[in-house]
Amino acid sequence: MALRAKIVLLANLGHNNSDIADQLGVDVKTARKWRHRYKYGGFQGLEDAERSGRPMKFDSVVRHEVFTAVVGPPPEPYSRWNLDLLAKHLVDAKIVSSISIETLSHWFRRADLKPHKVRGWLNSPDPEFKIKRDRIVEVYRNPPKDTWILSIDEKTNIQALERVRADQPMKKGQFRRVEWEYIRHGTANLLASFNVLTGQVIGELVEKNDSGAFIAFLQRLLRLHPRKKIILILDNGTTHKSAATTEFLSKNPRLIPHFTPTHASWLNQIELWFSALSRHALCRASFSGRAALVERIENYIAHHNQELALPYDWTTKGKPLTRATAKGRLRNRSIAREFRRACRSSASSAHTRP
Repeated sequence: MALRAKIVLLANLGHNNSDIADQLGVDVKTARKWRHRYKYGGFQGLEDAERSGRPMKFDSVVRHEVFTAVVGPPPEPYSRWNLDLLAKHLVDAKIVSSISIETLSHWFRRADLKPHKVRGWLNSPDPEFKIKRDRIVEVYRNPPKDTWILSIDEKTNIQALERVRADQPMKKGQFRRVEWEYIRHGTANLLASFNVLTGQVIGELVEKNDSGAFIAFLQRLLRLHPRKKIILILDNGTTHKSAATTEFLSKNPRLIPHFTPTHASWLNQIELWFSALSRHALCRASFSGRAALVERIENYIAHHNQELALPYDWTTKGKPLTRATAKGRLRNRSIAREFRRACRSSASSAHTRP
């Protein structure tokens, strides 16, 4: 009605149909139609004309009841709404005598409601969320001089699964088929450090993920990164904040821990590398035993350090973390050379795995 009234008002100001259509974003035929209707019918001419065919069975009140129900909790013992359950609810509540699921589906599409879809959401209760976040972001964007920045975390319980049958290769018009039945061969725990400045990764596969293994990994990092201070980006895992780890950190002032806020693992850059490891080396793979899984992980780490290692750049636009460009590689080349020299000198002075 507001649009039709605007057409009439602009016509009264002397605008032609083309001007009215351009100003209101409608077709010229629309402007002509409602000018004609108002000329011969006045205000009543702006109302919808009676239409032929079956009258509407459900009014807007029923639609509002449907939308109100679907955004609320479903009845017990259901965990989510579906169209059949919603139709039964409307009939049981005597809102309608009957209704089809096609009608409900049509209403949801028109209202842009998708009750069959969900998206994960997690709220951080950390009262110091902003302080911790900004501190880590500042370290990423403006690294302190003469300081290493290591993003550290564990990827635990990596399963060594062996498919009972070989994969069937893809063919024209047919996907590659992977056998879903498998045999378990145990698990592996990976402790890893991602160098924010160089993109290099140091990994340690351990039988048990506890404070002792984590402290031993920190000792190895101290040997591989001599002299300079080391900023550790850590989450709030049990091994990171245990009494033994806290005591070890207090006795080694070169290690400066920065803990991410609660439920903010996306601030830890090692998580991006873990994702790449899973997608590139572990997903849909078949391992004849735990040793094969360990060998695959170690080979991927070596391949990454030799061929793929690049730092991530924290940006203010677009995605928060993107791979460094060729310009970024040049900027960090001297840092990478220094890191490799430190690793070689450390390996020659102490019997540690490079």
